[in-house]
Amino acid sequence: MSRRTRAFTPTYLALIAASAAVLLLLIVVGPVVAADSVPPGAQEALAPVTKMLGTLVAIAIGLGITICGAVIVWGGIEKTVAGANADAEHRAQKRITNGITGLVWMILAGVIVSTITAIAIAYGLIAPPF
Repeated sequence: MSRRTRAFTPTYLALIAASAAVLLLLIVVGPVVAADSVPPGAQEALAPVTKMLGTLVAIAIGLGITICGAVIVWGGIEKTVAGANADAEHRAQKRITNGITGLVWMILAGVIVSTITAIAIAYGLIAPPF
């Protein structure tokens, strides 16, 4: 394992643990407490806002995935054209790695947003956005 990877591992583990704790709190406690406090007409009143936010989030995640795919393809083309130039090949490899990392983060963001939306819909807090 490289020195850089070892230095960031505790930070990522703490971030993952905190995210898991917040998600668990949302699943177990949040909807139950919030479901009692939602006024009867609030779901219908917030339906247009929910749909707009759902659309904007879907567009942002889709655009992010498209950009990450373009970065990966761009890095592949640079790597192919680099030839014997080791510096250009290293930059292209770094670009491909960054594109894949961004793609993973975008997919993770999509999963998190979908999970939170499904929980909110299941407990009747919001209407389905689509």
